[in-house]
Amino acid sequence: MHSPKIHTFNSKNPVNDFSVFILCKGLNSGKPLEKPCPNCFVIACKNSDEMDFYKTLAFGLWKAKHFHQFLVGSVIPFIRIDDFKNTIKTQAEEVSKNKMAFTTDVQKVKLIERKEKQIYQQLALLADVKRAMMHRYFKR
Repeated sequence: MHSPKIHTFNSKNPVNDFSVFILCKGLNSGKPLEKPCPNCFVIACKNSDEMDFYKTLAFGLWKAKHFHQFLVGSVIPFIRIDDFKNTIKTQAEEVSKNKMAFTTDVQKVKLIERKEKQIYQQLALLADVKRAMMHRYFKR
């Protein structure tokens, strides 16, 4: 399996269209990002298939809180780039043995998260309805 180049994001350096951005500071270290930020790593991939694989891999590792064991720092925890590189490399080799099962499991997790978000939105609407029902009995 090809190992992509992993480096720290710098806004002065150009990034290609097939880059995956991963948050490297805070308790959400390892979370894939849609847009780059100053506190992220870049996984420079060669094509869209490779980009999807590494984005999915990073999402799975982040969701499983796999990066928490590598967090250092007392005030703002962060992950070191060497730890991140080693983890991505070893886990990519492990996952590529059964790539289809991993991808389907990640898709199921994403579906569950979408449903969870819908339920939270419905709960917020119900709370608003309760508040509105009670509000009409009180004077302003």
